[in-house]
Amino acid sequence: MRTFKRPMFRKGGNVGNGIMTGIVDRSMHAENPIVTDNDPFLSNVDIGQPKTQAEYIEEIRAGAGDYGGYDPLTSFLLTAGPSVAGATNFADAISRLKPATAQLIKSADAKAKYDRDVRMAGTKLALADEQKFDDRRFNLALKADDRSYQDFLKQDERDYLAGIKADDRIYNKELIKDERQFNLDLIKDARDYDKLQLEDKREYDAKILDEARKYNKMEKEDQREYEQKLINEGRAFELDKIIRAEDFQKEILAQEREADKRYTEKDFIEVYEGDTLQANNRAKFENNKLKTKFIEKFGSNFEGFLNGPNDPQESTLIKKGNNKKVGKVYYDVNTGEAKIYNKKTDGTYGFQIIDIDTYVKPDSPKGSTKKEKDAEIDKRFDVLSPDQKRIIEEIRKNKPDDFGTGA
Repeated sequence: MRTFKRPMFRKGGNVGNGIMTGIVDRSMHAENPIVTDNDPFLSNVDIGQPKTQAEYIEEIRAGAGDYGGYDPLTSFLLTAGPSVAGATNFADAISRLKPATAQLIKSADAKAKYDRDVRMAGTKLALADEQKFDDRRFNLALKADDRSYQDFLKQDERDYLAGIKADDRIYNKELIKDERQFNLDLIKDARDYDKLQLEDKREYDAKILDEARKYNKMEKEDQREYEQKLINEGRAFELDKIIRAEDFQKEILAQEREADKRYTEKDFIEVYEGDTLQANNRAKFENNKLKTKFIEKFGSNFEGFLNGPNDPQESTLIKKGNNKKVGKVYYDVNTGEAKIYNKKTDGTYGFQIIDIDTYVKPDSPKGSTKKEKDAEIDKRFDVLSPDQKRIIEEIRKNKPDDFGTGA
């Protein structure tokens, strides 16, 4: 088999360059659920390594020194020698060794205790150091996990906004399609009506012509009787035309009403997660073409729906407050009402229920217009001293970019 020279085809594991740049080996998540190796910031953080027990014992011995006093065996010999030297027999020598033996055991116990204390101190320090580094690793893992979660939230929000835009495009496309079809139906009905009127007129004209021919052949008495008959028939014909026109208009109106009722709560029950009240209010919004009314009345200040599962919540907007949203208008799917977001005089925020057909934007607060502010400044000018007035006049005569340059 041929082995290519390019990095991705080389044998021997991950090459880490070429098109493989940034590709890392598999992380053992079963052994370490929180992995920070793929985080570009945390993977470069060096937290060091904890000291071992042996290193701490070595440091303690270096600081405290070796065990003080004689070696137990040396101490035994020094104590036993003089005692045994004066013994008269073997039994006497054995009996004289008891104090030295007791001293040997005591010295051995003291040395063993010293060694245990040193090892215990080294063990405690090593465990504490290991715990400290475990805490550092845990905190780094938490940061990595939090960053991953924040990235997930950002991507999820982007996906949601993209989905909303796609839904709006499809929805608006269907609205335009339905409106075009409705207009085409109206045009067809109007043409049919005009055609019907034209056919009725031709039939009427032909009938009048035929009656006129008959009339000319009649005697005067018969003509008078015939004229009265024509008058009566003409009235009946015109009345029939009026009735037929009214029936046609009623039919057109019924078609319009039927078109307006094409949405029901079933069309939106999934969107509002089974909430029939919200679904019903949304159907009314669509059937009454309120979106067009909102846009015609408020333009870009129409912010859409309020209190739905995927919409801004009224309580949140009131609690947090948002100056950028002041003046924005919403359709509340809970109540089926139009509401405008306002800032109150006490600094709090709230919603005001409005009628979009009769709503008039309130006048600006007294003293907030440019004309009123200029008038207030003029009043202040009157109380200035002559020198102050002269300085202000000089400033007015010269533009800010020319003042003091002599230009």
